[in-house]
Amino acid sequence: MIVVLLLTLWGCARPAPPPATLAPDLGKRAVAERGMVASAHSLASEAGVEVLRAGGNAIDAAVAAAFAIGVVEPMMAGIGGGGSMMIWEQRRGRVEYVDFYATSPAGASPAYDRSVHPARLVAVPGAVAGLLEAHERFGRLPRGRVLQPAIRLAEEGFPTGALLARTIEGDSAKLARYAEARRIFWPDHRPLPAGERLVQPELGATMRRIAAEGRDGFYRGAVAEAIVGVLRETGNPMTLNDLAGYTPQWRRPVCAPYRRWTVLSAPPPQSGMQVIQALKLLEPHDPAALGLPTQSAEAMHLLVGALRVAMADRGAVQGDPAHVRVPAVGIVSDAYAAERRSLLAAHTAPARVEPGDPRPADRSRPSPACAPLEPFAPAAGAVAGTLLGVAPAPELPFTTARLPPQAAAAPAASEDDESTGGETTHLAIVDAEGNAVSLTFTQGVYFGSGTWAAGTFLNSAMNLFSANPSSPNAMLPGRFPASATTPSIILEDGRVRMVVGSPGAARIPPAVTQSIVYVLDYGLDPMEALRMPRIQVSAASTRVQFEQGVNPEVIAALRAMGYGPEVMPPTSLYFGGVHLIERRGRWWVGAADPRRDGEVRGY
Repeated sequence: MIVVLLLTLWGCARPAPPPATLAPDLGKRAVAERGMVASAHSLASEAGVEVLRAGGNAIDAAVAAAFAIGVVEPMMAGIGGGGSMMIWEQRRGRVEYVDFYATSPAGASPAYDRSVHPARLVAVPGAVAGLLEAHERFGRLPRGRVLQPAIRLAEEGFPTGALLARTIEGDSAKLARYAEARRIFWPDHRPLPAGERLVQPELGATMRRIAAEGRDGFYRGAVAEAIVGVLRETGNPMTLNDLAGYTPQWRRPVCAPYRRWTVLSAPPPQSGMQVIQALKLLEPHDPAALGLPTQSAEAMHLLVGALRVAMADRGAVQGDPAHVRVPAVGIVSDAYAAERRSLLAAHTAPARVEPGDPRPADRSRPSPACAPLEPFAPAAGAVAGTLLGVAPAPELPFTTARLPPQAAAAPAASEDDESTGGETTHLAIVDAEGNAVSLTFTQGVYFGSGTWAAGTFLNSAMNLFSANPSSPNAMLPGRFPASATTPSIILEDGRVRMVVGSPGAARIPPAVTQSIVYVLDYGLDPMEALRMPRIQVSAASTRVQFEQGVNPEVIAALRAMGYGPEVMPPTSLYFGGVHLIERRGRWWVGAADPRRDGEVRGY
């Protein structure tokens, strides 16, 4: 009897089994107990997990995976680009956010002509400085060990994947501009085909210099001189002083409660406020009771409305908070959500969603869940401006009449251009201690500007600025550009519940919002959430784009409301590439977007 009782108790005490595996996963979904990396390439994910197994933490793994992704996905990211990273430290219960986007050089101005030569699109690269500074503050392993997987991939090579081969062939003119790049990506006057080994010795040498010398191995000396030399020939005003003086900005994330969760997302000049506002607009509703948007016209109507309103509000105010007062706190507040929610009540689609005025709500106090995390504050811009030695950030003249229509609807024309979509990359990382990193990384458009120096392509970030001097995203000296990127972390009971982000230009905030809703509100497995047909809206028109898989009755209902539904191909790069990790009990469940080549690795 005692033996039976002991066996029964032992059986009850056994840990729950891992979440069931969906088939076929093909490496795109993983379940692990200790650590996990989700990225757009299996080799980058393996680089991150290699570092975790070697005793590194989530920050070490994120930096390793980021340098590696720049090797294996050079059309999307690399040391010539920039990005941003959110870090959750479980032991301290602390969140940090570093913006290392490429910045405008000291010689930039609204009159600067970007059209003369593609190299004039290059802004001061921030990737190396940002990744190394994050590693120095929060990493555990030596810098050389963290860069080792990327150096190995560059020097020993790897088989070219289908997506990389396609972009190499498609961007032949860009890649042919510089002899060194042409030799690597178009050997023997033909595009490198899928399966053939891509070896990048010059990139490996540059990363070895970075591993040995730190940021000075990139921002000073031979590498810096090579970058400035190739740009000077085209009239790009970047100088050696611009490179040596590049400084990543540590910002506070925007934060708001959403139901029982706490959402942390990218602060200005990135677009986390757009994600959080859309969620706040949906908060009083019960999406699960309405049914999936692909099957329920009511659920689709609410989702489309929330995405349109959030897009309009973000686009009207977005800019560098060191120079422009951005009312992000007001935009994500309960009071402003209650005011703007009325736009979702009507079942007739407005021809255009005009931005509201979140300034009266911008002094809202942070919620009890967010206050201990010290989120982005109304005075953040003014304080940053003082620290940077510039005038305090002015109050934004809140009227869209001063802005051209595209400036009122989006941070930059290039990010809302329909020709963009696949560019940029995202990584999600967690470790056994509960630390997490959400990191979005970009060259701009495919292969950036196409400019080649020191073994890498240089970004096209100057295209993210507005030439309109009255825009909050004006192209002025030393500014961080507005961007749609939204690396996000969601907490539940003081622990990470989800790490999520995406590439995809203007499709990023809607893609991230939909992924959050599908996982948290509908309870879908991360892989099921990413397989859901994705939608994209416009604040300036009634067009709604959606992937194949939406019920025809829902499409008919949208049309009856005055929307212009437009069916897109299924699983298109256009709709981004979300990488997502969710905690389920003691297990991490990760998923890589089926729209891309990415895979998840865990242990």
